[in-house]
This record gives sequence, structure tokens and C-alpha cells, in this order.
Amino acid sequence: MIISHAFKPDIVRCVPARIDPGQLEKDLAYLQGKALSKGACDCAVIKKTDIVFNPDILRRVASDNRLPSVHWPLDYPRDDLNEAIEAYEWAVFFQIAIDPSMPDPGGGPIEQTAHRQKFIKTYEIVTVIESSAFYMGYHLAIGLASGNCRAVFCPEQKRCPATLKGRTCIRPNMGRPAMEAAGIDARAMAAALNWETPAEPAPFLGGLVMIH
Repeated sequence: MIISHAFKPDIVRCVPARIDPGQLEKDLAYLQGKALSKGACDCAVIKKTDIVFNPDILRRVASDNRLPSVHWPLDYPRDDLNEAIEAYEWAVFFQIAIDPSMPDPGGGPIEQTAHRQKFIKTYEIVTVIESSAFYMGYHLAIGLASGNCRAVFCPEQKRCPATLKGRTCIRPNMGRPAMEAAGIDARAMAAALNWETPAEPAPFLGGLVMIH
């Protein structure tokens, strides 16, 4: 889990020996409200069975190598993110509003500053939810955002620093995988929730935070 140094938690608890279902329900509702208060236009608490995986999305990410990074496409030699997601029961899923004319950069450069700021907002909200959950005792919370984090945070870097031997991510408090890099079809999940989403080719911008 990734914690922002500027983050100030509202609730701090020890990791419980057993998750109380009643408390969990309240905590998930709190995290949902936190996402909405930070700028999400829609947010829902979903079960892991509501997460939609689409191999076509994985193929698109794998073929889009304009700005390869440690998180795009995913290359974790010792870990399987999809297998890790299966270990969770619940997730907080959200989207942010965008201009329907906004182009989808895929994994490549984000040309306009205003569009890049929209991507940054998804990472900020994911980090707040993930960090809040961590301090509430859900220490295994893990969050996914939207877009290639190298294009969002490090477009001026010639290589993703985290892919270079002896170096690490220069934005460890924010850098993380995107839902699409894990093959998650966020647009299909939003449709199942009856959310209004911008029509393709506009991107879906949002995030998913898994809660154990």
C-alpha cells in the first residue's frame, strides 16, 4: 500500500484480529463518501465478483508501448496482480467527470495540461481512499487508477526510473497501476451501475480500491 506523506487520517485504528461485518459496512460507506468529497462524481461499494476483466483491454495495453513503465504494461516478475485481487472481497469504485471531447491518450503522452490534471485527480482520490483504509485497520488495501502513471507524472523522463537498476519510482506516494493495465473493464462496470459515462473514444477516468 502507498501512503502520501501529506495525508492526515481522520480515523486511526489497530489492525483487528477479526473483521466485524457491521463495522466493515460502515467503513465502506465512509470511504465511499470520502471519494465523493474529494471529487468523484460517482462512487459505489462493489463486490469482487462485480469486477469485469476483459482480455481485449490487456492486449491494447500490451501493444501501446509509447511510454513503457513499471506499471504499463504490468511487469511484476514475482507477483500476479489479478491473483491478488481475487483475495479481496470488497472494493470502492469511482469515476470523475470529464469533458466528453477529451481524447484518450492510451499509454502515450497527455498533450493538454487540463487533461493531465484530470488523470492526476484520479490518482489523488485513489491514494486518499487507500490511505484512509490503511489507517482504519485495512492494511492490505490496494488501489488502481486510470492511465499510464509515467505519462501522468513523469512524461519528461527518458525512461521510467523504476525500471532502471538501482533506482526507484520518483512518485512512490502516487505512482500505481491503472485498472486497464490489469485488464479491468471499468466502463462495463460503470454501465452495470447505470452510471453515465462519456462515449468512446473519450477515456473512462476513475479508480478502484480493493479492501480486505
